[in-house]
Amino acid sequence: MRICTARITLTATLAGTVVLAGACGGASRYEGLQGPDLYRLAQQEIEDDDLGDAQRTLDRLLINFPEFDSAAQASLLLGDIYFEDEKYITAAAQYSSFLSRYPNHPEEARANFRICEAYSRLSRVSQRDQSETRQALEVCRAVARNFFGTELADSAASIAGEMISTLAKRQYEIAAFYAQRNGFDAAVMYYEAVVESYPDTEYAPKALLGIMEAYGEIVEDSPGLGYEEEVELARERLLTQYPLSPEAEQVRAQMAEQMSGEPIDTVAAAAGLGNRGARTVPSG
Repeated sequence: MRICTARITLTATLAGTVVLAGACGGASRYEGLQGPDLYRLAQQEIEDDDLGDAQRTLDRLLINFPEFDSAAQASLLLGDIYFEDEKYITAAAQYSSFLSRYPNHPEEARANFRICEAYSRLSRVSQRDQSETRQALEVCRAVARNFFGTELADSAASIAGEMISTLAKRQYEIAAFYAQRNGFDAAVMYYEAVVESYPDTEYAPKALLGIMEAYGEIVEDSPGLGYEEEVELARERLLTQYPLSPEAEQVRAQMAEQMSGEPIDTVAAAAGLGNRGARTVPSG
């Protein structure tokens, strides 16, 4: 016995609602559908939360009817669907395709911002590789610059700030990793990179405190090599450049303890930190 397989066709009610009707046959569900039909079908699928079907329908529309009047909107809509489906790499690529095919489109700012958002979402997923974070920073800065004065530009600048903080935190964590394993030379190098590259983040004063501690350890292990001066320099930078930071307040309080004559260990004394119990440890 032959089983009747429904062939899907598209009609529209007087209210404009897309209706799929079945007929026997094995042809594609898109057979006979023109650009406007496919666009309405995709919108109906989105309304029904059938994002996978909507993706396929819009792909079909853009491939078969690239000159369709609403092709630009369909291209942008496809990027939005990928984004909502958390396919951020594909979403960014689709928004980029939209920008390439439709330069100077009224939705140019939003498409650029969505690329910024997509890479920032990828940044939150990766714990080690920061390439998406750097990509998000680059794109978001461009959006903030090119569309200055708009709400999207302000949002992009905010995301760029988050990406800078993320990069600073990762660099700081690497430095602390080496410090905890007595790799003080490497720790100082990474701490210095935090201060030089991300001076406006909360991790810059943390890094200067880390430099003080690392040099204090070196002084303890190899006294008389002149690293006491490096400790003093790092302390001066911390107190001068970040006087209101919690780290500066910590140093001032511990220096006061040291001057009061309370017993302290020699490493902390070299770093001007009083008791070492408050050693900095990365969070998270």
